[in-house]
Amino acid sequence: MVKKVPESIEENGQFLSDPFLQLPTLDSVNVVWFTNFAGQSHQLHYGDGLIADATTTKMTRTFEDADSSQPGRDYQTLTLRKVYRHEATATSLTAGVRLNYQVKSITDEGQILLSDSYSLAPLPEKNTPLKILLTSDLQSKTNAPANYQKVVETIGQPDAVFFAGDLVNIPDRASEWFDQIEDGAPPFFPTLQGRYQKLKPDSVYNGGEILQHTPLFAAIGNHEVMGRFLPQQPDHRMNNSFNDPQPRWYAEIAYEQIKQQINPDNDPPIKAQWLLDNSHNQHTYLEIFSFPEDGPRGKEYYAMAFGDVFLISMNVSRIWRSWNVSGQHRSKFVEALSELQIPDAWGFGEFMFERFDAHSQQYQWLESVLQSEAFKQAKFKVVLAHQGIFGLGDNVVPVLANPLMQLVETDGNDIEKLTELTFPISPQDWQNTVLPMLPNIREIRYQYPLSDDIWRRDIEPLLVKHGVDLVQIGHSHLWNRTKVGRMHYLETSNVGNTLGAYYNDPTGIYLQNNRNSKANFWIELNSENSRWDPATYAANGDPHGRQMIHPSFFSPMHLLDKAFPKLPFVSSNQLTTFSILDTGTATVKSYVFDTADPVSEVQLFDEFSIGN
Repeated sequence: MVKKVPESIEENGQFLSDPFLQLPTLDSVNVVWFTNFAGQSHQLHYGDGLIADATTTKMTRTFEDADSSQPGRDYQTLTLRKVYRHEATATSLTAGVRLNYQVKSITDEGQILLSDSYSLAPLPEKNTPLKILLTSDLQSKTNAPANYQKVVETIGQPDAVFFAGDLVNIPDRASEWFDQIEDGAPPFFPTLQGRYQKLKPDSVYNGGEILQHTPLFAAIGNHEVMGRFLPQQPDHRMNNSFNDPQPRWYAEIAYEQIKQQINPDNDPPIKAQWLLDNSHNQHTYLEIFSFPEDGPRGKEYYAMAFGDVFLISMNVSRIWRSWNVSGQHRSKFVEALSELQIPDAWGFGEFMFERFDAHSQQYQWLESVLQSEAFKQAKFKVVLAHQGIFGLGDNVVPVLANPLMQLVETDGNDIEKLTELTFPISPQDWQNTVLPMLPNIREIRYQYPLSDDIWRRDIEPLLVKHGVDLVQIGHSHLWNRTKVGRMHYLETSNVGNTLGAYYNDPTGIYLQNNRNSKANFWIELNSENSRWDPATYAANGDPHGRQMIHPSFFSPMHLLDKAFPKLPFVSSNQLTTFSILDTGTATVKSYVFDTADPVSEVQLFDEFSIGN
């Protein structure tokens, strides 16, 4: 439990973030800020003498550890850092009218802290021209401060931010949100609040002053999710926890085996906490942000109208694991051979954190949202999802299919016998099939059949049918786009770095055309006796053959190498891109900037129309 972890000792009361805007309504908006002290009083001052008291909560899972890089601190063990969240509501607002505001916090000792002055507004009215920043994958990546600084310099303050997941790298590490000083690893709030140079004076870029004036709407990515929380283990670090989630269905099965020892009175909160600590959670992310909570799982996925835009934020994400198939450790495709008889050590492949298939609660909710009058009447219909559901990125393979578990036994003649189980595995199948096989299992494999791609099979046809205009994703740290019917797909996550684009260049000049080609999975896939079907795992291109659309003005990859042909993507650790949904012109515009040349111009390289 958290109470077993030592707490940090804070010397001086200070703001950990500037205030930022959340949850706008027709006549109100919430203002949130963080401090390192509980304090005597926290208030929002806005307009002409208006004051709103804040509600204060203590963050429960914001830690530092030996891998942290916080100014003036050196942590040797996992330490719960004191972080307090304050939220106040500005009321009686008028659409289209911006008011100045600042926040005031008084420490326990009576010291008064005042923020700078910023501006706020409620929800925009319909027919109001808006510029909405489409972005994702800040994730403590090097070029993010340049990216968001150039957003503000190019278009001014955006009216909203749609963020398609992976806000930080390890979500329970407090410094990644507030004050990390590791070189090349900018924290979230300083980067999106234009104060990165206060932490890193030698940085060329300062980030952009955005969130103080602009509401943010996000979707859960895999870097919003932490794994098992086991601080009693002497080597427990946040990175270990982040890489160690297990499916909730397995945690339920494991709980039933030990519930008499840990919860003899069948106390529901004890059970809920144990399942949280022994599966996965997005606890810190959900504590930090205020989003609509009218869905069946609160703000994990939600929908709302913002001016002429109707936004649907889905929870489409899964654990990322390596490509290695040697059996030395768990990966996308195998369990470690040394751990075959230890289910608690299994990784369960790249399992889904949340179901979204046609039989799921999220799908039923999505159907109801698509049938709502608010959705139907909106001029622009946008879906936000993190995972690689299309494109040229490394992370679109394997497709978003539930892992098919293959338990491999061999007879006396070394002939394989496969027992296959699809996720989620029921308690009955676990008890009657898996457990009896444990002594004889020789290998555990995971397959991801192309035909079982949940997004392609269940979600894409539903969105096309109901007239969704744009699906914005992240995850592979690049820019590319395509179109299915009249629905546009856009990944515009080349914010801080790239994970590569895998494209068959007919000229042969662009050579990065095979996903992770040196990984032993791909070597085996091309061998005669591969354990996986090459037809299911595309070495390059979109796995379903969707054709990427070339930028409408010029290919930014030319800025890196004039010899490159016209390429339908941006994949670079030097160039950075951002996109703007402009409701006034009914277009999505994408811009590129060369971070190696701070005085170079930001260039518009692509534009397409959306809406009717």
